[in-house]
Amino acid sequence: MTTSQRSNPIRRLVNVIAIAIGLMTAGAVPAVYFFAGYTSVSEHLKFRASFDSATVARYIYSREQLWQYQSARLSELLESHRVKNEELFTRLIDDKNAIVVEVGEEAGYWAASRSAPIEVSGKVVGYVQVSVSLASLLVGTSISALLGIGLGLGIFFAVRIIPLRVIDRTFGELQKTNMRFDTALENMPQALCMYDRNHELLVFNRRYAEMYGLNPKSLKPGMTFGEVLKLRAESGCFFEHPYADGDRPRSPIKPWNHEVELNDGRVFQIVRTPMADGGWVSTHEDVTQRRQAQQRIEYLAHHDVLTGLPNRTQFQHHLELSIRQLPRDTSLAVLCLDLDDFKRVNDTLGHPTGDKLLKEVGERLRACLRENDVLARLGGDEFAIIALTESGLTNASALAGRLIEAVSKPFMINHQEIVVGLSVGIAVSPNDSSDPEQLLKASDMALYRAKSAGRSTYRFFEPEMDAQAQARRVLELELRSAISRGELVLHYQPIVEMSTQDIVAFEALVRWAHPLRGLIPPMKFIPLAEETGLIIPLGEWVLRQACSDAAKWSKPVRVAVNLSPVQFKSPRLLESVFAAVRSSGLSPERLELEITESVLLNDNDATLAKLHQLRDFGARISMDDFGTGYSSLSYLRSFPFDKIKIDRSFVEVLGEEDESLAIIRAVTGLGNSLGIATTAEGVETDEQIKLLRREGCSEMQGYYFSPPRPSNEVEGLLAKASRRKAVA
Repeated sequence: MTTSQRSNPIRRLVNVIAIAIGLMTAGAVPAVYFFAGYTSVSEHLKFRASFDSATVARYIYSREQLWQYQSARLSELLESHRVKNEELFTRLIDDKNAIVVEVGEEAGYWAASRSAPIEVSGKVVGYVQVSVSLASLLVGTSISALLGIGLGLGIFFAVRIIPLRVIDRTFGELQKTNMRFDTALENMPQALCMYDRNHELLVFNRRYAEMYGLNPKSLKPGMTFGEVLKLRAESGCFFEHPYADGDRPRSPIKPWNHEVELNDGRVFQIVRTPMADGGWVSTHEDVTQRRQAQQRIEYLAHHDVLTGLPNRTQFQHHLELSIRQLPRDTSLAVLCLDLDDFKRVNDTLGHPTGDKLLKEVGERLRACLRENDVLARLGGDEFAIIALTESGLTNASALAGRLIEAVSKPFMINHQEIVVGLSVGIAVSPNDSSDPEQLLKASDMALYRAKSAGRSTYRFFEPEMDAQAQARRVLELELRSAISRGELVLHYQPIVEMSTQDIVAFEALVRWAHPLRGLIPPMKFIPLAEETGLIIPLGEWVLRQACSDAAKWSKPVRVAVNLSPVQFKSPRLLESVFAAVRSSGLSPERLELEITESVLLNDNDATLAKLHQLRDFGARISMDDFGTGYSSLSYLRSFPFDKIKIDRSFVEVLGEEDESLAIIRAVTGLGNSLGIATTAEGVETDEQIKLLRREGCSEMQGYYFSPPRPSNEVEGLLAKASRRKAVA
């Protein structure tokens, strides 16, 4: 029932009351007026009749026998007591009802009269009858009736309009409130229904019908809880009610808040709240997507998105649980796995191809495991396995062999064959450790040893590995402060022009003059610096020092400085090169920057832009270790290098392997045709010089001329070269 419908009976009742009060007021005014006027006239007539009868009685007392015949005297007597202008009609009647005298004009039809007996000596001898016309009273009553009607109408309108306005305002506000309530109810994201103490439906919204697939017209207030459940069952949207016995709610009604799953897979959260009168209200919310999102979040928190394998967090949880529950006489092997050459795949074929490779690697690894083994992806190209084994090292080594063999087989991705290797580090509990963190750390150290041993192999953890790792950690800490303590020094190795035997450049090679360990060669600390990011401040120091030293040399020979891939990616590279040259006063043309082709593997456009900026500044660019990579020729097309350095691995076997000579011949021929100088590294014998000169190599560098020497010996090397040329 709407608010307006509920207000109609009240409006009718107000109208009836207003009419009744108006009619009563309109009738009461003339009635009261007439009653009051008639009572006053009646009392006055009664008084006059009594007064006149007493007067006549006194007169008759003295004339007891003849009074009936003295009408003139009696008339005069009655007149004498009359008030001026008093319109009364008085009639004197004897005991025989005979009229003795009449005074005044007869009142007519509308009159009021009163009579009083005339008593003489205790005997009634006649009557005095007094009458008066009611015409004036009737006129006044008519006028008061008009006033009463006006007053009644005023009261009618007052009683009707004011309450109706109040009612309209009250019910209008109530109607607005109800409209707002209905709007809110119909626009709730949750479904709502309300039942009374008799389990009959009071209120529901459209969302309730929609969620359970019901026709809103099929739901009606007054339906029982069981009838609603039956409709829901017929629609196919039902679940086993935990708070219902059959088709009735369990008594007493208690608060209830739970998620329930419908037969169609949807999940509803139902909140039931008891009401004071014994009924209840319940809200129903479809939380299917929210639960799926929560499940997805929980899944992502414990799984790798790319491969679907457990992630590091989940792996550590499994490892802790497996160690706690490890049966007696059973070992637990933790295997850390790392793909060999995966970076090359990412760099050359792109990350999407690398991602597909990781997924297929995960599938191959999983195929090698038993059902109870745990495989996880720890990040990047690193995987880990938990395997229970009764034979300890034997089973673990057999598993590692199967894994390496499975991964080493070619992968076909995007119609392209890809070959990678697998290195495996193994730690066994309880032999190596029963602490999950230490066990994983031990297998990681074994993995590092496997990769150092040539890759595509496996190694078990050995106690000395931990000592080596600790030593490596100490070395890292010492390296961090080596620059500030002034422990780094530069040595210079000459680069000689083939035709003139002149020194045309020196390559700057960093050494670490450790106060306790002595002179540490770069192969011992440069890889560590690259792994830890220390190569950036170290490389900047080398640039500044090399430029400063070269600016002081007596001859304007070039200085060659190596830039590592990590250093080249630094956003401060250009700034550090420009600052080093300007602060030293060195001519930019005397600076030669050597990069390996691995620098060109990433961000090709950005890398080439940096190289062009360095060239525009005046520095020369050399490609170091040419021929050891995969795409050297393509890089020569993308950037006009000033020099190509032939890797020492080809020079060392000159005269022994025809392939090396063929490669050197091709490189020097390519350099000559492109106008690019070629420098052979690692020259140590006369035969190597002879072959290199024959093939047209431009420059040479190696121990044949000089090993790297401290900066204070550069002038001596320059002078020695000058003397050698003069003697020649």
